[in-house]
This record gives sequence, C-alpha cells and structure tokens, in this order.
Amino acid sequence: MAATTAPGRRRRAAAVGAVVAVATVGVVAATVLRPGAAEPGEPVPGAAAAGAPASAVCGVADPARYTALDAETDALPSVVTPLVADVADADGGAPGALAVTDDAVVALASTDEAATVTRYARADGREQGSFTLDTPGGQATPRSLVALDEVVALPEGTDVVGHDADGGESWRTELADLDRGAVDGVLPWSAGVDGAALAVVFRDAEEVALLGADGEVVEADGPALAAGVPFVLDDGSLVVRTEPQQGEIVMARYTADGAPDGEFAGTAEDDGANGRPAHLERPVAVVTAPDDDGYLVWGPRTRLVHTDSRGVWRGIVLSGTGHGPGAVSIADLSPLVRAGDDYYFLSAGEDGTALATVDTAGMRTVLEAPITWDLATSYGTDRLGYGAGLETPAAYDYFADGTTPEVTARFADWWSQVADDLELRYRVTGDPTIADAGSTSGTLDVPAGGTVDVPLPAARPGAYEVHAELVERESGEVRSATCLRYAVGAPGDDLDPGSLSGSSDWGGAGPLRGVELADRLGFGVHRVQLDLSRLIPDAAATPSAGALDLSALPGAEDGDPFAGLAAAAELATETGVELYVQLGQGGEAEHEAVAAGTWGAWVGVVVDALRSGAPDLHTWAAWNEPNNTGFGDGGDYARRVLGPFAAAVRAADPDAVVVDGNALNVVVPWYRQLLEAGACTDLDVLGIHPYTGFNRSWDEEGTDGPLGQIAELKTVVEEVCGTELPMWDTESGWWVDGPANHWAQAQDVARSMLWMRSLGVDEWLYFYSEGGWGEGNFSWALLQADAFVGPGALAMTTVSGLLEGRPDPVAVDTEALPHVHAVRAGPADGGDDDLWAVWTDDLATTVGVTAADGAQARVTDLYGATTSLDLPAGASVDLAVSGSPTYVRVPAGADLALGGGELTGPDLLAGGSVSASSTADGDDLAVLVSPEGAQAAPWTAGGRTGTGPDTSPWVTVELAEPATVDKVVVSSAGIRCCTSGLRTYAVSVQTAEGGDWTEVATLDDVFAQRTSVARFDPVEVTAVRIRVPSTEIRGVTVPDVAHSGQNGGLPPAWEPVQAVPSWPLQLLSVSAYGPG
Repeated sequence: MAATTAPGRRRRAAAVGAVVAVATVGVVAATVLRPGAAEPGEPVPGAAAAGAPASAVCGVADPARYTALDAETDALPSVVTPLVADVADADGGAPGALAVTDDAVVALASTDEAATVTRYARADGREQGSFTLDTPGGQATPRSLVALDEVVALPEGTDVVGHDADGGESWRTELADLDRGAVDGVLPWSAGVDGAALAVVFRDAEEVALLGADGEVVEADGPALAAGVPFVLDDGSLVVRTEPQQGEIVMARYTADGAPDGEFAGTAEDDGANGRPAHLERPVAVVTAPDDDGYLVWGPRTRLVHTDSRGVWRGIVLSGTGHGPGAVSIADLSPLVRAGDDYYFLSAGEDGTALATVDTAGMRTVLEAPITWDLATSYGTDRLGYGAGLETPAAYDYFADGTTPEVTARFADWWSQVADDLELRYRVTGDPTIADAGSTSGTLDVPAGGTVDVPLPAARPGAYEVHAELVERESGEVRSATCLRYAVGAPGDDLDPGSLSGSSDWGGAGPLRGVELADRLGFGVHRVQLDLSRLIPDAAATPSAGALDLSALPGAEDGDPFAGLAAAAELATETGVELYVQLGQGGEAEHEAVAAGTWGAWVGVVVDALRSGAPDLHTWAAWNEPNNTGFGDGGDYARRVLGPFAAAVRAADPDAVVVDGNALNVVVPWYRQLLEAGACTDLDVLGIHPYTGFNRSWDEEGTDGPLGQIAELKTVVEEVCGTELPMWDTESGWWVDGPANHWAQAQDVARSMLWMRSLGVDEWLYFYSEGGWGEGNFSWALLQADAFVGPGALAMTTVSGLLEGRPDPVAVDTEALPHVHAVRAGPADGGDDDLWAVWTDDLATTVGVTAADGAQARVTDLYGATTSLDLPAGASVDLAVSGSPTYVRVPAGADLALGGGELTGPDLLAGGSVSASSTADGDDLAVLVSPEGAQAAPWTAGGRTGTGPDTSPWVTVELAEPATVDKVVVSSAGIRCCTSGLRTYAVSVQTAEGGDWTEVATLDDVFAQRTSVARFDPVEVTAVRIRVPSTEIRGVTVPDVAHSGQNGGLPPAWEPVQAVPSWPLQLLSVSAYGPG
C-alpha cells in the first residue's frame, strides 16, 4: 500500500489567496431551511450521555466523542445542506474564497491566468451571474474579494477595482502613491472607522488602507497588522496568521479597531505524533465558533479545531470521519466563512465539490459528532493544543536498559497568557496484566512557557502510557488531553531504534531497515514486495531486461536501483535473517502476464536482474494470498502461477529457495488442492498466513483456529507429499488500536511465537515490524512509524531472545489445570538451563510449581523483567500467571512439574443443563459447559426475550447433582474487534432445587480479563447463574458489556446504539470448582 504523505506547503506569494472575506456591510443573515432539520437557531436534538468507559483510553479528554449515537439520532438528516451541487464544474473550478451579502454567496475561483467571480442565491443556491477577468501579464491573479451589495472589490496590481455584476469597472482606486508595493489582498473590515467598508493589505507594508463602498480612500494610514494572512471575524475583530518564523506560526489577535489583543502559536511542522504539541500548519480560515465560544480554525486540510478565545483547544473535527447528522466532509483548502448564524464552505463528496451551509445550531452538532477512535485518528485529535505537548529525549521514546526514562511537558511562550488559569494532570500506567508494572499520577502547574518534568514510576522493562490533560483550575473542566507512550528495554535488548537505517514509513519498513528490525526484534524474516505494475510497464509484451523499470524497486536510489536490496541481502546473510522477495501481489500486471502466457518468462527476467544487482538474494515467492486475489482453487494456482514461477526461478538461480502457498488463513482444503497439483516439488517452504477472526488470539480460537489448522495441514502435507515440508508463517499479526488491543498485541506475539515453535513453524514474518497502515485504518505495527515502540515489540524481543538457540519447545500437558497453557524447551547449545513458559486464557490466577530436587528459578515477565524464585525440594510454590506468558528458567534437567494452584478438581458444571434469557438463532447453549468451550464461535445471547429487548441477559447452569462450589469461572468473547465481552457481572446460586437464588459475587472490573473468577464462601448449590446488569448509553437501555475494546468498552462510533442490543452478551464457557 502507498504511504500517506504530509500536506504540501504554500509559499507566501500565494498565502493571501486563502483570505476569507465575509462582507459585514449591509449583511443580513438569510434563512436557509434544511429538509428534516430544525428551524434556524433551534438546536438539533442533542445526544444523550455516553456513559463511562470500563477502561480509560490514554489521551482521550472526552470518551463521549468516540462513542456511538443512539440509532434514532444517528439516522437524523444531515445538518449540512448543499446549496450548489458541484461548484468545481463552474467556470474557473472550485472557489478559493467566498464572500456573503444579504442575498448571495459570492465565490472567487482563481488560476494563474484568470479569476472567475460567481454569485449564488443564499436561499436556494441558484446561480445569479458570473464573470471572468484575465490576469494582466506580470500581475498576480486576485485570490481575495469583498462583496459590497452589487459590487465586488478585487485587487489588481497596485489598485483595487470595484466590478459590477457583469465584471465591468464601477470604480478603480489607485494606491501606488502610497509606496507600499502591490496590493496583497482586500478585507471586509472597517477598523472601526466611519465610512470604511474594506481594508487593503499590501505586500511591502504592515499598515492597511481603508476604503469606502465607493472605492474612495477613507484612511490611508490604517492600523498596522502583522505580515501574514488576516481573517475577519463577524464581531469585527481580526486574527492574522503569520508566516513561519523560526519554525513557528503565530495567530495574532486584533480588536475591531486594530489594536493588538494577544496571540496563540504553534509549530509549522508536525513534531511527531506521540503526545507532541499540535502544529498549526497553515490554517486557511478562522471564524467565530457557535455561541461566540471562541474560534473555529480550519485547514488547510482535515482539521477543524475549536479553541476558546485564548487559543486553548476545546475540541476538533476531522473532516470525513464523523457519524450521524453532524458528519461533515470539508474539501481540502476550502474557504470557511460565517455570516450571521450561517457558515459556508466547500464540501467534498462522491458527486463533486458542493457549496454547503450549516447554521450555528448545526455547527454545534458537527463539533460533537462522534468519530471512530484509532491510533491514526488520535494523532490528529488527542493533543494538548497548539504549542503544548509531551516529549522525551529518546528516539522513538525508547529507553534502553540502564537509561533513566524522562518525560517533560513543553509549553510555547504564548501559554504565559493562560498558565494561571490551567493545570496539568497526569497519569502514568503500565501493562495492566503485569502485577508490578508501576504507576503514578498527580497535578502540575502549567509553566509560563518552557518545560516541566512529569514524574515517572521506577524504570522497569515494559511499555508505559502517560496520559496528560489540561484542566481549568476554577471549574475543573478538562479542556484537552494527550498520550505519550514510552518503552523501557530489558537487559540484552539491542533494539536501539535511533540507529536503524533510513527512515520509517507508514506502509512498512524498507528493505535494509526491515532486515535490521527482523534481526533485532528476533522474528527473523523480512519480505520485500515488488510492484509489478511499475516494474513491468507492459506485462503482455515480450519479456526483456530492457523493459524493466528498475527505479520501481524498493530501496532504489538515484543511479543505483539495487542499493537497498543489495544492502539488505548482504546484512541478511550476515545475521541469518531470512530475506525473501515476493514478485506478485495479485495485481493487474501479474494477472495480465498469467493470462498472456508471459508470467514465467517475466519471472526469469526479474530474478536475473535482481540477482545481478543483489547477488545475495536467493529466496523467492510468487504471489500474496492467492486464494484472496483470483485463485480460489489451489490447484489452478499451482498450475498457472506457482509451477511456471518455480521453474523460472530455479533456472535463474540454482540456489533458489521457493516459499509459497501464502494463502490468507490456513485454509486446509485449498492447500490440499495446491499440493495435489504438484506443489510438493515446486515448493521448498510452505508459507501460511494464520490470521484469526476478529483479531482474536490463537488461544481464544483454540483448535478451531490456527492451532488446529496448522496441525491438520502438516498431516495433509505428509499424506500428499510423502514427507514433511518446512513451514513458515509468512504474514500474520494483530492490530493495536484501543486499550484492549494495545496491550493484547504483546501477549499475542509471545504466545503465538511459543505455539509456532512447538508446532514446527520455523520462521515468522510479523505484519508489520514498523509502520502505521492497516485495514480499517487500524495499525498492526510493532513500532509505530515515527512515534513509539509498542508493547508487542518488547514482547517479541523477550520471547525470541529466550528461545534463541534452543530446540523447539514442546507442549506440556495442562489438562488438569483449567485455562492454563505451558510449553518447555531444553537448553541452547552451550546453555545450562531449561525454559518453561506458562500462560492462561487471559485469566489472573495461580499455578503450583514443584521441583522434585529443589531449584533456584529465574522468572521473567512478558517484557524481560527478571526475578528469582526459590523452589524448595518437593514443595509446591504458587506462581502468579495471566494471559501474559511467564517464563521460568531452571537448571537443565531439573524435574519440574505444574499442578495444584487455584483451580483444582473437576469442573462441577460439566454435563449440566444450560438455559438463558435468550439465545441467538442456531447457537447451542450446551457448548458453554463442553470441555473445549465455544472457541472461535462464541455463544451469543439473542436480541430479545419473550417480553422485549434482552437488556440484562443471564445464563443458568443446573448441575447434574448438588455440589459445593466456591469459584465460578466465566470466559467471554474477546473484545479486540467486533464482539462484546464482559465488563461486569453477578453470580447467583440456587441452594436447593427450585429454591431461592442468592447473589454470592459481583465482578466490576474484568475488562482486561477475557476469563475471570468469581470467588465466594463455599456453598452447596444445585444451579449457578451468570447475569449481566443493564446500563444506559445515549438514553438507551442495553446490557452492560464491553462493546469491543476499541473505545474502552463503550460502543465505538461506527455502530449506533440499538434498543434491541446489537452488542449482545457473548460467552465461550462457564465452569465451577470447589475448595482445593
């Protein structure tokens, strides 16, 4: 995928073209009715309260901003009304400036050759006339205007000209004698001077000249304004955007008569995404916010920022991301003007660029419209404000072992104007599954410019989040918030992101940088994907080396197209990283070559070329996920793509290794077709992409997912090929957006590495080692591009370091330990310890560890923090375990055993009879008390009971016979994507058949525990019931579940809250145990 690029910068000469002119002389706000909307000035019905999240989202000031609306509100008509369907089709193209009179919206569209002025009726958008003026040679085309009744004033060289409706001159005012250079722009501003109707801005002077509506000079020496782009507000005051000085843009405020009135400022360039100050870039509009509550600062692209009158952030709209009636899409570089109670701007859409309007009540709805939270979105929204943010001195905010972490809050000088009104609250937290991760919180004074240190917990290997928020001292209102994520490396960790070659890329690491990351992170594989549509301009042509466009190769440099590939291949050879080149991605060029019969020949030409420039390349793949890119039949793919590919590669490279298959998911029938069609001899390595559904873990899906699929595929390989084939995971990963996924990625990385090695999957290409891109705008990366080192990266370095050089681990029988998994591996060559890894189905519990002859163990957590554990001979020692693997190293050959712990004895609910308040069609309740549980197909409550929506769902298990119970274990669906899990529930028991129910436990904080234990005093029971209470979100009563983990358990913005729950209770299993 192509990486995103930063918006381009405009030079000073074009800057005044962004002047937004709102005619204030004789302007009366028109009434514009929207079909189905409220009357002007009448508020659109506001959204009800969103409720409280189960888990705080770092950097979020107001969780409601990311929470779905109720379905009724979400379905209301848009508050935005298109006046003109497509102004880009008008003469001159899309307007760059707008002005408003009492009955018209006047648009100015400018090119280098001409300026076109078009009038549209405010009432209905009907075009009222248009004229075009050619630009005289040597002059700049007008890019600002002032509309004065029937006259439009435009700059022309050193003059200002008033044009009538047909473009003819009504008047011309020559200003060359003022000796201030060319006229840079005109403004609808009087500076409080009687008779003045517009101000003239000059290129070579700060003083403006004031003209009357007839063009006469009223005041030649008007107020002096800072050099830059002025924006006139509807109260007559001004904000002037200066050009960058020492990297900073200042927004200077002026009163209605031109007196300086303070400023706010920010950097012109983005300092980075990870908690850094918001940059100003180059706004193209500033208007008064609804209710005169500060400003709306727009552009140049995407961001509409609501600030108070001091410049302190109040909120932000990202164009094109909202949901419900307030969703808005503002065209890049669009003008934005306010006239009375109406705003006007250009709206980008599938049908063109519309001239659109929204009233002040509607704009309030726009400012509150929910948006979907993800990392990419948070980089724009979750900031403290202009010139205020968090920072560290470390590259990627990563601190190597032995380095003291430092986080400071930085405030630009302009914050001295508001520092006494605000305070900075902070909260520092680590992984919630790590018992001793450390945390701290407090309040700091906002400095009057400069920095203040943020106190941090003691350094310990792991990942940390610093949540900081600006709070009004007087009211306690949270104005804005941000999040800085930093990492502390473990001893022996050589990640050192600051020393990586080249630069990061949103779409993934380049060849050399990718090999470095594969080596340092320890997963050991990097893939280079070619873009055949660029490399081979005509895939149907006769293949030849001369037809290749080698500049399209990844890592190409001017004069050396093989620079990146050659360096990467050489380093891979030195470090043992498996570097392979994948030629096809299922694109048009490769399909065209297959259809034309030129595929095999082109493969030979490409491999020959790459081998000539990068002789250390020897590992090749044909295609990415062929079952998802045109070859649903594995046999067809083997015959038409893989066979010709393998033959051509081996002819060009006698040492070639062919890695293929590479299907999306481990679809065993597809692989059988592939192998039966001849792939056993075409392949050297079988590639798999063992993704799960809904971003679930391998453990959650159990044998329904990759664990069972890989074992089955290995059986098929031996059956069809008569021998084993090496197997690599050539692409898989987990996205990290939201407080559940952010931490869960680390657990997934570690657990899956352990499972892979135990299943005989030799290598793993993690998707991505570094980047930011992913489907659905989510990020899959271990290192977030230009931002931070994620928990998954630290977990990867830990598990790969512990496994390095050891024989493949083998699974330990944990059948007697419910929800517990373990593997063990012998010592590495020259090593002297065995490694055990123990983890659970995201359950915080204990297991007993016994060393028959006693041992001194070293216990290492997910991120590499290590402590000692004394294991007396024959004594069981409790080991705290969770979804994060705990690594235990003991002397080689030590007789170690796992047993006992908290959950012992039989599952007392096995074989019981299950009922529920409701059940989705086709779901079998009995699966909840089966030995395997529901795995990849969670049991789901129905939306309705017999009397209405199921808003407080329950599941009851009647025991086969009465038993004494003191623990009930509930495993719910994961909350990584699109399923709901538990956040709170109550356990009740029935003590005699048909008797009363007694509540024995309530769990209120299980967001981070997919599996949880309700503990209570032993009691003899005949039945157990799990009930989820109801809650109210957006005025709708719904089950109090975790509506995925993306928004801290609140419903994400993309799924409206329904009266019949669209996020019903979903469970995997229910079990119960008696006293141990």
